[in-house]
Amino acid sequence: MKKIYLLALSAIFGASAMAQVSVTFQVDMNGQTVSPNGVHVAGAWQLEAGFPDDWQPGTAEMTDDNLDGIYSLTVDVPPGTYGFKYVNGNAWGSDENVPAIARIGNDRGFAVTGWHADNGGLTLPAVIYAGAAPEGMIPVRLVTNVSQVTEVSPLGVHVAGDLITPTWEPEYGTAMMINPDEYAYITYVDEPGTYEYKFFNGDFWGTDEWNGFGQDELPFCANGDLNRTLEVVAGGVSTPAYCFEACETCAEPNVILTVDMSNETVTNGEVFAAGSFNGFSDELMTDNGDGTYTIELLLLPGIYQFKFKNGSGGWENVPSSCQGDGTDNRDFTVVEDEIFSLTRCFEQCVEDCIPYPDPSDITFRVNMEDVAAISPDGVWVMGSFTEPDWQGGATQMTDLDADGIYEATFEGVSGSADISYKFANGDPNVVASEENGNFAAGGCGVATDIGGFNRTLVRTGEAMVLDIVCYNACVNCNLVGLEEIGLGEVNLFPNPSNGVTYLDVQNPNGYTLIMSIVDITGKTVRENVVLNSTRNEINTKNLNAGIYFLNIVNEQNERSVYKLMVR
Repeated sequence: MKKIYLLALSAIFGASAMAQVSVTFQVDMNGQTVSPNGVHVAGAWQLEAGFPDDWQPGTAEMTDDNLDGIYSLTVDVPPGTYGFKYVNGNAWGSDENVPAIARIGNDRGFAVTGWHADNGGLTLPAVIYAGAAPEGMIPVRLVTNVSQVTEVSPLGVHVAGDLITPTWEPEYGTAMMINPDEYAYITYVDEPGTYEYKFFNGDFWGTDEWNGFGQDELPFCANGDLNRTLEVVAGGVSTPAYCFEACETCAEPNVILTVDMSNETVTNGEVFAAGSFNGFSDELMTDNGDGTYTIELLLLPGIYQFKFKNGSGGWENVPSSCQGDGTDNRDFTVVEDEIFSLTRCFEQCVEDCIPYPDPSDITFRVNMEDVAAISPDGVWVMGSFTEPDWQGGATQMTDLDADGIYEATFEGVSGSADISYKFANGDPNVVASEENGNFAAGGCGVATDIGGFNRTLVRTGEAMVLDIVCYNACVNCNLVGLEEIGLGEVNLFPNPSNGVTYLDVQNPNGYTLIMSIVDITGKTVRENVVLNSTRNEINTKNLNAGIYFLNIVNEQNERSVYKLMVR
């Protein structure tokens, strides 16, 4: 049985692991409009380098001291593997989309080892911002699968070859894990041609592939020097995840996922599957040439969640009818000794794509009456329907008549009929500014896979002016009788309540009335209360101070909603 050792970095990266190593980031901003907020680099290395936290887009600023368009920053970090990406600005939404051929997971990556500590540190190549390689160079992505290796070295998986500088130095070429059992290394070459390389289960000669094999034992992909050969073309190359010491992938796949993109304009020709099987990182799908894309996976039995992605940042908005339990993802189940195959239209629950509704205008409206203070940064709306989506396409709303109701109109909204969105009181790039209501419980949204809830909307193809909703709620703040259900005269007093409130309902039709009480987040705090008299006492002593909604339903499932304030 294979054994993988997950050791501390001090063991993985040798005796020099405790030493700080100089790392210089470089990015080529020529051809870019540089943000007035500067150029930054963010990643998993920041805390180790003395910054307040990892993955902070506005704390590690780069500079271009000689005005050549190359921005750089030098830091000291301990040996280890790190993800990172560049930011043209100082907030998420202005970060680069890294091409698939240059990615480790969803980001760029680098490794620091004792070799760097002994050789003056690590200077990363000056890649083009949001590009695959430095100017004039060709990207190469080398991938191996070690699932058939009896014991993976605690020194890690490495690669060496004549397409890596320094050449044939395995300790330098640390491959980084991209999936369980799969490791990748990204390098750059000057020109197309035939190159040689090989993987190491360790970081020194003697741990390399086919070490000790005789010429008559070598597979067809190993040349006389016991190396792999690779033909690099001008556009770059990303190898399959070849099995260590083999010419093919390790085993036949048992999961086949296909997505129909015929409704979409595919971003950069890249479609991805991201899910619990790969840490929700981007895994490139194969273009079938007919508008569909496929990926084949080898997975253990179990339940998996996933989404398709149109380009690096284009997460699909999965309709609620085909979401997994408690998430906004798709899911599937792998059964032992069975092949699972799934074909779905992007952002739909069917195999064959249903054409999207016509482009149309949508006006969003939110009532901020019950918000204690409006942020000086404004009120915003963001969602899956903009390009870029969510924070990258967030739009500030306006209240021109100062009535507390903020509006924003989006013209010609196109694409999927299913939209997710939410409002923010303040900077939309700050999570604490976003709404935190339970829109699933309130009936106007769904739970997300990262915690919290989004509002949902089905676009019709006609111009839509959405109902006014209270911030953090599914209904308006000042509703008095959402629907007429024949209640006659209704009186709610005292309101605000200091412990007891009375609800007088004339109810001339003699309906059976059931009441529930919902807080402003959509959580039901009381339910199935029968209103069996003209005057009904509501005890509010056990309710926290705040705003509540009384939902009254008759036997015909018609309802009215009344607002109650509790002090």
